[in-house]
Amino acid sequence: MKKEIYLSLDQFADRPVFDLPEHTGLTALLDTGARFPVWTASVKVLLALNAKLVKKDVEYSGVGGTAKGDIYRIPSLIIGTCTNALTFPQLPVITSEDFQNAPFSLILSNTMFRNLEFTVNDKLHSLIFRIPDDETDVRNAIVNLDDGFQVLFTGA
Repeated sequence: MKKEIYLSLDQFADRPVFDLPEHTGLTALLDTGARFPVWTASVKVLLALNAKLVKKDVEYSGVGGTAKGDIYRIPSLIIGTCTNALTFPQLPVITSEDFQNAPFSLILSNTMFRNLEFTVNDKLHSLIFRIPDDETDVRNAIVNLDDGFQVLFTGA
């Protein structure tokens, strides 16, 4: 039997944005085209989550071109509620000043959900993650950045 995690989407957003209930006041955008998670809120909020700086001035690229940011590691990011969640221990995120006015705190990358099923239901404003029996709700992966720096990212 697959474990399912249900989340409510922001009904006023035109993209899949949802609250992170275990992290009061934080919201996330699910970006199926993203390679790695990007922190868009204030670095002060990131530090309040006890995040630690890993590397400064990392260059990374995406559809919008090339940008620079710093890599921080969040001790634990929980998507869902503590009793029914995906857990991302030691989640690295790249900070970005380019998104500081974004209506969400964090861009979650498709790579974080590799080997999972997920459904975005825009009509009912819901997001469902399904964890197959051969996968776990604790996620881990490695992503290579443009400069060759390798970081353990949560995901497959």
